Amino acid sequence: MDKEVEDLFNRATSIDTVDIYRVWEQKCDECLDFLRETCRNSKRQRTSTGVVNASTTQVARLEGLRNVLQQFEHVGSGRVESQKSGFSWLEIETAFINRVLTGVVLNSGYIEPRQFLDDVRDIVIDRIRDNLQRHDCLKVNTIFNGEFVADVKRSAKSITTKNYELFNTSDLREWYDEHVTDDILAALEEFQERDSGWALSRISNLIVNVNKFNPMHAGCWVELPREIMLKKAVINVRSMDNACFAWSVVAALYPAEKNVYRKSSYLDYTTVLKLEGIEFPVTLKQITKFEFLNDISINVFTKRERGGKNDGNEIVPLRLTKEKKEKHVNLLYLQDSRRNDENVIGHFTWIKNLSRLIGSQLSKSTKKKHLCSRNCRFTSLTVLRRTNVLLFFRTRTINGYRFVVLIRRSDFSLPFMPI
Repeated sequence: MDKEVEDLFNRATSIDTVDIYRVWEQKCDECLDFLRETCRNSKRQRTSTGVVNASTTQVARLEGLRNVLQQFEHVGSGRVESQKSGFSWLEIETAFINRVLTGVVLNSGYIEPRQFLDDVRDIVIDRIRDNLQRHDCLKVNTIFNGEFVADVKRSAKSITTKNYELFNTSDLREWYDEHVTDDILAALEEFQERDSGWALSRISNLIVNVNKFNPMHAGCWVELPREIMLKKAVINVRSMDNACFAWSVVAALYPAEKNVYRKSSYLDYTTVLKLEGIEFPVTLKQITKFEFLNDISINVFTKRERGGKNDGNEIVPLRLTKEKKEKHVNLLYLQDSRRNDENVIGHFTWIKNLSRLIGSQLSKSTKKKHLCSRNCRFTSLTVLRRTNVLLFFRTRTINGYRFVVLIRRSDFSLPFMPI
């Protein structure tokens, strides 16, 4: 099929009448039907992932070419058109089990890569946001496709970004700017500066692969990472009964005075928690029901690798409660970093001191800070003691969290400023 696709591209250069275009389009439709069938029925036909991805790329290339050739005849394809902006959105059905969206932004007028990536950002983010409303977590990667030339040679090449985990609390613009635009432009510059001699001659499209992601395989005990353990901000109750979520909640509601990591130091969770309809191990979707049953609010944080140029890990929100109750618990969800398989088991722990755990991500200052965990507002404890004095004020967005820091002198009656 690759040969047929390349033949269509070669024949497209000689189209100069509507009749010739219609003959070309008929052959194009035949190729597209075959390629789409490969994408849809890969499991039944035992087609490899590589073949499906290649077929998806070919569908995007052909649709993009047909998009350009519409000067000869208006072709209705059901796409979301943005001709004034020089691009259109196309969705391709694939048979990947966890794939919820394979979208393609087709280029029809852009020459400069940064301008193209900046202008298509909103349509990409809108499609991802729609899917985040239906799924708790997603894994997303993108593929930038273009035509490159080197002397008399011409070839289609791709730049693929890494899979990135996105949650309802994620800052999608920050993700796109850093992990789509910046990563693609850096890879493109590096590729063209090598001794390969290839240079980008035409932008074809941007493919967006969106997959369901379930990080919540919680059950067995997992040892705390050293950097978290040293902060002494998390209580990790040792349990091997798939009930680490319940034990962590009990540890928060009924703190032990000693042996805080032993399960025997706490009341049995079955005697103090209402668990009707709750199945273990607990998933994110079940937490809302658990909150209602027990008149409690729960935030869940997790650890992930820093993106961009930064090294190390950072604590990010995985799930935030809609309304903070009098009984409120912050939990940390961890996975065993020593295992890489898809069925890796995770573990819930109780965050005893969220300010201590996450504070270093906001400031290099060693001064003690206080964090309002629902709205993520920071202030020094000296301000809490002197609520009529504000020493400083500024806002900062980190990992989708909007923080307010108070330090500047002024008179206010409240320790926290609204965001």
